[in-house]
Amino acid sequence: MSSSSQEAIGEQENFEECRESALEGYSKVDWSSYGRAGVLSGSEVDLIKSGEETPLEYTLKDEVMAPRYAQALSKVVSSVNDKAALRYVLTRMEDVLVAEECGLSLKERVELFFSTKTLAEVNTDPVSKIRDVFMHCLSTVNDAYCSKTCAAILATILIAQSNSQSKELLEPFIIWLCDQMSASRSAKKSEIKAAVPALTILLRCTAARSIFADHGGVGYVTKLLRRTSTSVAVSTSQQSSQMVYELIFCLWTLSLEWSNSSRIVQDFHAHATIETLVDQVASAPREKVMRVSLATLRNLCSSSGTILSNSQGVAAKMIKAGLVKNLRTLRERPWTDPDVKEDVEHLSKVLSANYRELSTFERYLAEVDSGELDWGSLCHSEAFWKDNAKFAEANDFALIKKLVNIVSEENQGENDAEANKNIAIACSDLGDFVRFYPNGKAVIKHLGAKDSIMKLIDHPDPDVQRHALQCVSKLLVTNWQFVKS
Repeated sequence: MSSSSQEAIGEQENFEECRESALEGYSKVDWSSYGRAGVLSGSEVDLIKSGEETPLEYTLKDEVMAPRYAQALSKVVSSVNDKAALRYVLTRMEDVLVAEECGLSLKERVELFFSTKTLAEVNTDPVSKIRDVFMHCLSTVNDAYCSKTCAAILATILIAQSNSQSKELLEPFIIWLCDQMSASRSAKKSEIKAAVPALTILLRCTAARSIFADHGGVGYVTKLLRRTSTSVAVSTSQQSSQMVYELIFCLWTLSLEWSNSSRIVQDFHAHATIETLVDQVASAPREKVMRVSLATLRNLCSSSGTILSNSQGVAAKMIKAGLVKNLRTLRERPWTDPDVKEDVEHLSKVLSANYRELSTFERYLAEVDSGELDWGSLCHSEAFWKDNAKFAEANDFALIKKLVNIVSEENQGENDAEANKNIAIACSDLGDFVRFYPNGKAVIKHLGAKDSIMKLIDHPDPDVQRHALQCVSKLLVTNWQFVKS
């Protein structure tokens, strides 16, 4: 096989095509040469050839042939560097691990790869030994298909051996996974494509979740999710959508430890993971992405009182990120999956209850962040701003900047009822901020809002006109002590 053909296998967009190409590579490998060179024994070469000619199910049901065949495949991984041979052997090993029809459990299929010699050695852990073989392959073979398949196989082997899931066993592979996820700013890189699918397998193991979190895993997954979501927004790539789903699935597995791991709780807050998940609910391109996002958020709500109380921001962050508005829309959709409907209802109830517990100003922040202002919320009055104007200076007047953005020229052209209502309320609130915040007029002028509000006086909506005129009038007042309330 030419080098250009070999590289093409690893770069093909469709993984199934890569897999078929890997299996077809069997005929292009001179297996007998490995026997002549002493890399494989003659019987091992015969086993590999026989495995190609015999249905896998038949081979695995043979108590004598099955372990010999599996160990011959494993020996190729530890002894051969040829990419075509490795692609073929790794694909066959993966086939062994997923062959449920053979009647063996996953643990039994994994143990087929453990050599009799290793099992007989004193103080030798067969799982650790085969892990080292695959780790060596991952570190030396520069091939996208081999890396992805090898990582998935190793993850499967590790989770199948529940009696061997120690930190010493799992940590080297988890460090490798973290390195791949942090190695590049591009979600299309082969390192990430190899790491994320393997991570979805490994994090089904409780011990692995804790170790991954201790190595900053929540941050790696969240940052990569945000980058990948951006690429999905500008692309119809099925691969990018699948990557988004796998990353959120990883967060879902980590959320199962919300009640047990302070590190996971802290990192979900520190890396804005909650807000990122809410973004996925709002923009999910596929139902399965929506399903796993909602399930993860529900886990956080259901367990939020154990390590960090809800007052530390779980529900508040969801509300502030606009989840209430999203849930209102989702409740109207006809879901075929009852779990999605149940998660939507549960989250709606939890957020509704917590919304009532928020302070008036926290409610107002949540309302502004949701993008749906409402006259009936009791936050749009002189009394409210008289008590709360001082809080608007937080984070360099972030709240006021959001209100200014609502009245900005790019939003003035929408001219629909909802947009006009938001603009009118924002004008009213900005006017009250000017009145009750010391030097509020200077803040508004500095943020460039005055010109935008002036133009709204000629807006076609009469309500917008009225509140824009009132806001401008307040901007012109110099001495409020001479103005009657």
